[in-house]
Amino acid sequence: MSVADRISGLFDPDREGVAWERGLRYVGVVLAALFVLVPLYWMVATSLKGSSQIGVFPPALVPSPATIEPYLSAWQTGPWGQWFLNTMLISGGSTVVALAISTPAAYALARFDFPGSNPVYLLFLGLLMIPAQILLIPLYNLLASLGLVDTRVGLILVYSTFFLAFSVFLLHSFMTNLPESLEEAARIGGIPEWKIFIKVILPLVKSGMVATGMLIFVFTWNEFLFALTFLQSEQLYTISVGLQSFQGIHGATVYNQLFAMSTLATLPVVILFALFSDQFIEGIAGLEME
Repeated sequence: MSVADRISGLFDPDREGVAWERGLRYVGVVLAALFVLVPLYWMVATSLKGSSQIGVFPPALVPSPATIEPYLSAWQTGPWGQWFLNTMLISGGSTVVALAISTPAAYALARFDFPGSNPVYLLFLGLLMIPAQILLIPLYNLLASLGLVDTRVGLILVYSTFFLAFSVFLLHSFMTNLPESLEEAARIGGIPEWKIFIKVILPLVKSGMVATGMLIFVFTWNEFLFALTFLQSEQLYTISVGLQSFQGIHGATVYNQLFAMSTLATLPVVILFALFSDQFIEGIAGLEME
């Protein structure tokens, strides 16, 4: 049973179950939605409050009057445009590199039974359990030996490596659910394996690649620890590091300006999900975890 069937089954009126059980599920969904939406609303509302409305108790739920002055003031405190560009290049580059390596790797592990395939897949699963903190010193020494500390390329390589196992795991689960009949028909027709991968497999796993790529992009967009460790020049900061340094610029935190920049930092991710929501849902629904 797919993930979509499981989700739709939770709210199937014909499904056996008592009323309180269905009501409990709706309450859970509503609570989960509030858990996500309330912090977002509070961030946006605070970003639209003037300085006189900050620190007032009880705080106003709706800014009155609403103003964009915090956005204008915060934008002048640092090279935010450069930080947005850095984050876009690093997150986009990491996503492309991770997908370019993990897609054929996942296909080989899912479709071909070669010596060592199972240990290699188990190795990828094991890599998912390694905390990022353990890798900081080894990765820093490796990048230093290559002269890639404090560079965008170095951070792209770090992110691509760190999220490679995650990407292989998701795409492998997606590919194992694909029917093999189309590949077998193509092989009978004498089509080379590399053409089968490009012409048959890639179109079928497009939604899975979109879903995996969006998850990697969001993770790298929000990532802080690696970015803070491997980037030292202010001009190379990502948004997450820029927001952290923003607090030090004023000595004391100016919450409306901090939330204004946090709101702007959230917008690209919201736009990304709005543009590719159908493909993302289709890709997630196609995943059948082993």
